[in-house]
Amino acid sequence: MVTEASQIALSNLRVTDNLQWYVIPLLIIIVYIYNTEMEKGNHEAVYLGIYWFCICGVVLEIVNALVLYFTHHSALWTTPSNSAYIIYVGWNIEIAFLAALIGLMNAKALPEDKNEKIFGIPNRIFLPIMWGIQGVVVEIILNLAGILVWEYWFWRWPHIYFILIWWTIPGFVLAWLHDNLNLNNKKKLAGVSALIALCFHVIFAVILQWV
Repeated sequence: MVTEASQIALSNLRVTDNLQWYVIPLLIIIVYIYNTEMEKGNHEAVYLGIYWFCICGVVLEIVNALVLYFTHHSALWTTPSNSAYIIYVGWNIEIAFLAALIGLMNAKALPEDKNEKIFGIPNRIFLPIMWGIQGVVVEIILNLAGILVWEYWFWRWPHIYFILIWWTIPGFVLAWLHDNLNLNNKKKLAGVSALIALCFHVIFAVILQWV
């Protein structure tokens, strides 16, 4: 049986009735930040930010929505209400704005010296773990507030280890991409990621209408 939170999210899915004016300045701020980083020459961080948004944002959120489609019960996480625009059952416009900045911020946070240690721990290990913990803490707060719903026992408090893994792995991947791809390949990665995200949305949201 489809959960109540899922039903609410589906009823508001990509409905424009709830749009709010604050979406416009937030969008402008995101564009301004990316333009500023490009002007500063931080192209690598920009490309990795695009990669994060497309893969860790769009694609993984579609995968989460597909869980609802195939189980006919619930996605792993659901954002049923209190949003100006629900893009997928577990992803709204506010989270999308956050996803647009996370990859950029994390890429900029990585020290140039990958061997530098933080509290005696290699920064390429310490930082992804810290990013993962921060993400989980934010989700716990949102869950307690009732605006992020967890349905399955293995994906809710106190069993948050899978959520931590879900948040941490992308950080390790980002750090690896940062260190092992040159600027040209990072640019290609951003383009391919955008194409993959577009294909996922067109196939699963527009054509099949599964998410």
